[in-house]
Amino acid sequence: MTLQVLPPELLETKDKIETKEAQPYWKPSSLKDGESEEFRLLGCYDTGHAITGWQYASEIKDPKTGDLRFNGYVVTRSHPGSPADIARETDWSKPDRPKIDGSYVKPRRFLAWVATSATRGRLEVLFIEQKSIRDQLTEVLQEIEDYTWTEEGLANFSIKISRKGAGLETTYSILPKVRKVPEKIIKEWQTSRDSIWLPNFFEGKDPFDGRSTDEKGLPAGGQDKRGAVVAPTVSSQAPEQDNTEF
Repeated sequence: MTLQVLPPELLETKDKIETKEAQPYWKPSSLKDGESEEFRLLGCYDTGHAITGWQYASEIKDPKTGDLRFNGYVVTRSHPGSPADIARETDWSKPDRPKIDGSYVKPRRFLAWVATSATRGRLEVLFIEQKSIRDQLTEVLQEIEDYTWTEEGLANFSIKISRKGAGLETTYSILPKVRKVPEKIIKEWQTSRDSIWLPNFFEGKDPFDGRSTDEKGLPAGGQDKRGAVVAPTVSSQAPEQDNTEF
């Protein structure tokens, strides 16, 4: 007979060595002061890989206590107005952080776009809520002679998103750079693009589960100063390229 000397729990090392990969979603607010990250946009509105919409914080009544508690975020195609489940604002000036009755967190417009990360080397969804970044990107997309797209819907340029400052003094900037699309990214996109469908957000489903709805939401390119929709332009000639592999 063999004695079990140690309790089984001490032999289990799974929790100590297993690390969970971060979700493939990225927000500019994750940057710290002075930091930046670089991405290449993949796909566009027509292919279901770029959308705009609205997001608001939701509250639900706890079945045990009857108190209202945070219940995640709700994504809508158009401005939700004043839904019954919209979350109240928090009074951050008080230690116990009470909710403010009659004052609600405003819905925020967002731009979501599939991209590949230079840092992590994988496909991600850029979830941009900052109006300043959306406006800067719209300006970049209007420079149609320099910043073009391949027939496969891949950007012939990268964008570096940078953050400066903190709190109310935070500012963001975008720096575009012409870059030839590596063959590796082209092949990866050919095998992965059908598994990503951003309009799934509007149905409460995972965008990485493939196409679950036929609707695409709203155009994501934005509008210029005259109100015209800004859409990606396919390259007609090879611009000056940055040969760095990304």
